[in-house]
This record gives sequence, C-alpha cells and structure tokens, in this order.
Amino acid sequence: MRMLMTVEFADAGAKTGTHRVLVVGGCSDLAAPGDIGMSLAEAKTLLSALQWEFVAAQAAEIAEGARQCKRCGARLNIKDWARRSVHTLFGRVLLQSPRLVSCPCEGTASRAISPLKGWLAGTSQELRYQAARLGSNHSYRQAASVLHELLGVDRSFSYLGIRKAVLEAGSRLDRETTIAHEPELPLRLGDPPPILTLAFDGGYARRTRKGKQRNFEILTGACEKEGKIKVFASVLKAPSALRHRLSRFVERMGISPTQPTTLITDGAESLLRLKKLLPIPTRCVLDYFHVAMKVRHVDQCIGKILPYRFSPDGSIFELYDRFNYLRESLWSGRRSKFKRSFSSLVWLLDRIREEVPESEPSARMALAHLFDLEAYLQKNASGIISYREWRNAGKRISSSAVEGTVNRLIGRRMCKSQQMCWTKRGAHLLLQVRCAVLNGDLLAGFRRWFPTIGERRIMLPWYWLPQQ
Repeated sequence: MRMLMTVEFADAGAKTGTHRVLVVGGCSDLAAPGDIGMSLAEAKTLLSALQWEFVAAQAAEIAEGARQCKRCGARLNIKDWARRSVHTLFGRVLLQSPRLVSCPCEGTASRAISPLKGWLAGTSQELRYQAARLGSNHSYRQAASVLHELLGVDRSFSYLGIRKAVLEAGSRLDRETTIAHEPELPLRLGDPPPILTLAFDGGYARRTRKGKQRNFEILTGACEKEGKIKVFASVLKAPSALRHRLSRFVERMGISPTQPTTLITDGAESLLRLKKLLPIPTRCVLDYFHVAMKVRHVDQCIGKILPYRFSPDGSIFELYDRFNYLRESLWSGRRSKFKRSFSSLVWLLDRIREEVPESEPSARMALAHLFDLEAYLQKNASGIISYREWRNAGKRISSSAVEGTVNRLIGRRMCKSQQMCWTKRGAHLLLQVRCAVLNGDLLAGFRRWFPTIGERRIMLPWYWLPQQ
C-alpha cells in the first residue's frame, strides 16, 4: 500500500494549483503484525514536506501581490533571486526570495526591493512560542531534544535557539505595561466579592560568578482567587521596579483598592516591606505554618521530659496540660490567655530543671524554644489572628501555596537535581516566562505580539472551494 500526497493551493500566486508532495508506504502488499499507521519518521517527513509547500505558497502569494505598483499599477520586473532559510516547527525550510526593480513612476533612481523582507524571519512565530514554553519547563538541552525528536525541528536550531527564544519572550513580558491574559467571567449580580489572599516568600539560585556570595535571592509570590492560584517572581528588587511589577500583578488579578485582601508572610522584615510597595491596602497575617513549626520544637522537647507531680494532689501530666492550653490559646488568637499559659509553663520548666536532674537538658532546650516562640510572636503581634475562626470561614491561614510556588518556580527548573548556575538577568527573564506559563498567560502574550499564533484559518474540505 502506498499513499500519494498532493496539495492544492488557491490564490497563491505562482504556486496556485495542485502539487505532488511525497509517497508514504512500502512496496510490500502484506503488513507486519502491529504495523498500524504511520511511524514517527514518516509523520515528521510528511509534516516537513507539507511545511515546505505551505511556506513556498505563502511566499509566492506575498511576492505576487508586491509585483503590482501601488501608484500606477504597472507590473514590476524581477531583478534576481536570493536563497533564504527559516526554522519552523516542522523543520528548516529553504525558499527562493525574489528581488524586484522599483517602478520608474516613483521619480527616483532604480533600486532593488525585497517583498519578503518584512515577512520572512529566521525563526517562525510558532516555533518561538513552543521553544519559550518548553524552555521554561525543562532545561534548554532537554527542550531542544523534545523539539528535535517529536516535531522534526532542524538540528541546527539547538539549545542556544531555545535560550534565545526564552530570553526574548521574558524580556518582552517584563517590558509590558500590563500583563496580557484571557478575559475572566464577570461576577454575577448579587454575588459577594471573592476572597483574595496574597503570600510572598523567598528562594535562592546559584550564581555563575564565583566569590563569597554564591547564591542570590528570588522573590516569589502567589495570589489565590476563587480557588485558583496565580504566581509572581522577580530577581530584580529595586523599589521602583518592584513596585511596577507588583502593580502589574495586582492589576492582572483584578484586585480593586476597596476589595479586602490578606497578605500572609512568615514575619521576615524584607517581606513586610512589600506592604508599602503594594498599590492596595492589605491586612498582614502571620503564617500559622511557621508558628506551628516553632510550637512543634517546644512539643518535641517537652515530650522527652518524664511525668512529674509538682504537688501532692496535682496531676503528673500538669506540664503537658499546660502546654496544650498554650497551643490552644495561640490557635484561637487569645493573646492574654497565651501570656498566662506561657508564664505558668516557664515556671514548671524551671522546677523541672531544679528538681529532676535527668530531665534538665530537655527542660533547658524547651525553655530556649519557648522564649524563641515568644520573641517571634512579640515581633509579629499585629499579624496574630484567631486562626480557628479564619479556618472555619474557609480563609487561608498559611503560606503553603507560596511554599509550593517556590518549588514550582525555582526548585524544579533551576535547582533540584540540576547543577545549574545563573546570572540575575537570565534567571529573571526565565522566571517571567515560567510565571506566564503557570498562569496560562503565555499564549495571550504571544498573541499580543504576533496575532496569528494559534488562530490559523482552518475549514473543512467540503467547505473549501478553491478559485480557478
């Protein structure tokens, strides 16, 4: 069985008509067991051949339209032909580009005109988009390997081409005044405004330059809106530039100044400064995950202390009960009750140190962690809330979303199991593309620059009536 492939073009200049492409299939009449359909090599060859014909027809249509003078309507002569090559998603295409002689009606000296100059580029728009998308999720070499093996991209379009596409896309995304995205459905009349939660955290990547500071910090953020999480990242943290990027992200999320917004942080001073850079009023909430981790340290030390009766009629579990009271008061946000439980727990641990020598090391470590917890809560007293009420109301009380964001943005692509080193600029531009991919905004951004991406006009065969 053999399949003869032909294409028919309409309104394609010199390429109008039917053209034979290639033959697919073997010479044997019997197919081997499991030999079903085309192989990957056959499919890539077929797509490459169709791409050659399609690009040649596009070039012929453009050249034919440019041969008619816009002033007098005379037909321009062809001076010579030049060979051009372009990398596409289905292989490298070589085509002949004509150079036309300018019309005498212009009143100037004769000159050569290339009608394909504005249209023809070294790389097609679709290949740039796919290269940027894959390059943001995989290493540049892995992304190039995927394009070579599955889509038949020419081998000369190597990992350097992937890196160039990612950096160009990241640079354009970073320069945009607004973030392009698909329009969201408006709220129905009478629906309450959605609950919005902002969270920020920091991550680190290895620096290419050797020296004392081998790593640099990356600011990452996440915003949860109606159960959907959008991410943000920036390496360049100058106040003016960071304020502009945060404003774009807030505008992308559609947050109005009157909308209640929560800012969850772990209490780091560098993250608390972001409150002043945000263009909207926010309420700071201390992340309960970090609070629970410090409480856990105290719990582990107290768990090693043997039960002890502090008074003849008292319980041997008085120390553990007092610690549970402290944890419950912190969960409910009752600061005064926490202070009383803290003082009682300190008094009990001091007695353990004096009266139970075998438990003295554990009591001493528990006191150290307990004072560390008190200092942490005292520093972030304005961010302590009733975590129980917020949890029951369906609000977020921890920055687990942004912790996962750090892993998705930085860990999987830039650090984990990959001994990669980065420049600040390269990491920043890559993260802009990666954020756009995770937020579903990369295609919208490319459509802003190249409107034809993903919008090719396709019609069913029986509706296609080529003009003769």
